Amino acid sequence: YAQSTVTMQIQQLENELHANLFERNGKRIRLSAAGREFLKYAYQISKYETMALDHFHRTEEPEGTLNIGIMETICSSDYTNFFNNFLEKYPKISLHLEVVTTFKAMEDLDKGIFDLIFLLDEKILRPNWKTARTFPADISFFCASSHPLAGQEEVPLERLLQESFILTEKGCNYRNVFEKDLMDAGYVLKCIAEVGHTSYIIKAVARQLGIGLLPVFTLKDALEKGEIALIGVKDYRISLSIQVIYNTQRMLSLPLKVFLNELQHFYIPE
Repeated sequence: YAQSTVTMQIQQLENELHANLFERNGKRIRLSAAGREFLKYAYQISKYETMALDHFHRTEEPEGTLNIGIMETICSSDYTNFFNNFLEKYPKISLHLEVVTTFKAMEDLDKGIFDLIFLLDEKILRPNWKTARTFPADISFFCASSHPLAGQEEVPLERLLQESFILTEKGCNYRNVFEKDLMDAGYVLKCIAEVGHTSYIIKAVARQLGIGLLPVFTLKDALEKGEIALIGVKDYRISLSIQVIYNTQRMLSLPLKVFLNELQHFYIPE
C-alpha cells in the first residue's frame, strides 16, 4: 500500500472512532492509550475475517501463508528439516521465515505480524501465549579439536576463563545466562569477537581463535568432521529449550492448525 493510502485510512478510522490511535512526534509514531485499547478489537476483527475466509475458501488441500519468526541459531540447524518436510507435504502453503532476535520475535508476535515464533530461551509464560512444542537444548563450550582443553570433562571455570571467547551478539539468551552467572560469581569474561552468525563462530573456533558457546544441536556437523570438540566445565551447565509459541488472541488459520499438528510428530534423531 502507498503511504498516503494508509495515512488516509488511519485518519478515517480515527474520525469514525473519535479517538487518536497514534501519538505522533515528528517522524516517530507509536500507539496511544486509545490505540492500544483498540488493538484488542483489531485482533478480533482479524480473527473473524480469517474465520470467514477459511470457511468460504476451504479446499481439500490446505493453502495460505504462515509468517514465522525464528532465531538464527535454530535456523542454522537440523530443525530446519521440519520446514522442508512440511513444504513437501503441503505445497500450497507458503512459509515466510524471518530470522530475528528474541525481542523482535516476541514484539511482532504480540503485534500479529508473526503467526508463531521459534525461540531458544528459558521457559516463557505470557497471557494469551501458548507453547505448542518444546525441545530441550544443552548449551556447551567448545574449542578446536587440537586445543589443549578439547574433550576434557571437568575443566574448572576459572581455567576456562583464561581463554579468549568468540560469542554471539550481546542480548543473546544463552550469552546473557553465562554473563549473569559470571557477574554473580565475580568473574571477568574476555570476548575478542562477537557476531550473530553461528557458522562464523564455529569456523573461527575451529581455527583456534577462541572458545565458543553455542547450543550443541548447532555443532553436530563440525563435531562429526572432527573440526571442534566439546569442553565439559566442572559444576556448571546451561540448559534452555526451543519453544514454539503462538498467540491465542488470533484465530488459528487452517495452515497454522496443520503446521501445529505436524509439529507434534517431529523429532530430531540423537
